[in-house]
Amino acid sequence: MRFLLRVAAMAAFLLPRAALADSSPWADEVRFGVYQHDSGWIGTHKENGTDFALEVLSRPVTALWLIGTPRLVLGGALNTAGKTSQVYVAIDKQLDLFKQVFSREDAVFVEGTIGGVWHNGKLNVSNNPSLDAHWKSHGSRFLFRPGLAVGYRFNERWSLAASLNHISNANLAKPNQGMNDIGLLLGMRF
Repeated sequence: MRFLLRVAAMAAFLLPRAALADSSPWADEVRFGVYQHDSGWIGTHKENGTDFALEVLSRPVTALWLIGTPRLVLGGALNTAGKTSQVYVAIDKQLDLFKQVFSREDAVFVEGTIGGVWHNGKLNVSNNPSLDAHWKSHGSRFLFRPGLAVGYRFNERWSLAASLNHISNANLAKPNQGMNDIGLLLGMRF
């Protein structure tokens, strides 16, 4: 757990502040998430527990204007059953589908993220039947982490989104038992 905290602190320190939209603090939003860990809705379910996630999103990064000035994401997900936990860094882009649905400030949005994750799960348990039944074999300590979300922004400050995140090594290592987490993200902008 201490290692996860050190990695998160180091990543926060290294975020490129100069590339952010203005000179105000780099953080734009904080999110709290609750996820069904290793969901069986999509893919094979092996690992149990609930994931509690915390994310900090930057202001839009103007240096990345060619890809739509996304926001940087620094986050982590802690598994309550002692299974695979994660620390991740990503870029995030959010697009409004419908504005002023119920009020002048609300909106329905979609969001996509792509990034990388470090995890503390198992790399290869395929030769150990007692572990293989309850652990995924990720093949590599560092994995890709794409995600999708559909959400509702209540006003300029609060939002709630249904979110799906996937981690895997994209067949760059063996084995590659990907994992899907499905849940809710509550966001608060500063």
